[in-house]
Amino acid sequence: MKKFVTAAFTLLMTLIMLPVMPISASASENYHQGWNGDASASRFIDNVDFFSDSEEAEINKKVQETAEKLEMNIIVLAAGYEYYMSDEQTEIFCDSSYDTTYGNDTDGVFFFMDFTGKKPAYDYISTSGKAVLFYQDYIDEIFDAVNSYLPSSNSDYTQHTDEIAEGIYCFLGQLSEYQGSKSYYYDSGSGKYFQYKDGKLIITKSKPLRARLKALVAALPIGAIAGLIFFFATKSAYKFKNSANPNVYVSHEDTRFIHREDRFIRTYTRKTKIESSSGGRSGGGGGGGGGHGGGGSHR
Repeated sequence: MKKFVTAAFTLLMTLIMLPVMPISASASENYHQGWNGDASASRFIDNVDFFSDSEEAEINKKVQETAEKLEMNIIVLAAGYEYYMSDEQTEIFCDSSYDTTYGNDTDGVFFFMDFTGKKPAYDYISTSGKAVLFYQDYIDEIFDAVNSYLPSSNSDYTQHTDEIAEGIYCFLGQLSEYQGSKSYYYDSGSGKYFQYKDGKLIITKSKPLRARLKALVAALPIGAIAGLIFFFATKSAYKFKNSANPNVYVSHEDTRFIHREDRFIRTYTRKTKIESSSGGRSGGGGGGGGGHGGGGSHR
């Protein structure tokens, strides 16, 4: 009984300690690719033909200046009717388009401005690399500022090109203003965690230490309560009561033993080997895409 309780307690403590156990080197691979230093790769794409060539060149100049200043890739897409899609499809499109253009887990943003005719319009900001931690806590504030310039989805967009240009400039200004404070971020789509460690951005598929410690702190009281419940339940189950004692059923008045002899019968123990499965399941999920943050807004 004592050995059983000890083994059970050891197993329970092992489960509690799992969040802080060391992880393998392969699981700690850093996927972050940074920025390649080419600001000319950042651009504004006018799919609706809102602007003249000179106006578009001016917007592109501002986009590239901001990219150079922030050391990250920036794409701003003014999307016309051919990009009409659901909100979920828009998010997937932005993430995959960014990865296709700049590579997985590089630093940058993709801003999808919805002028497709969908009502309500759905604008989306996809972030990658360091931009995830810079802007994830401020997505709503960025949209609040930008949407004050953009026309509603009930408008004739061609009558509001000046406001749309101001909205783009506002977006670039917001990128410069917010360079956030988020400690870490988890992207469930790619299974990747983002965190800064010793001044360096780390993107891995292993949970950050601070998150594992947080899980441990939450698990300790739960484990302690579970351990106490388990202990007392086991103790109660193995406590023999008088009714289980064979002496209760023996009449000492009518029974007399005049001869005692100890005899031991042969005992047998059968051991059966339990074969482990030769199959098993491979790890998986997530695919090969980069990790992303971001958020959207209807207007």
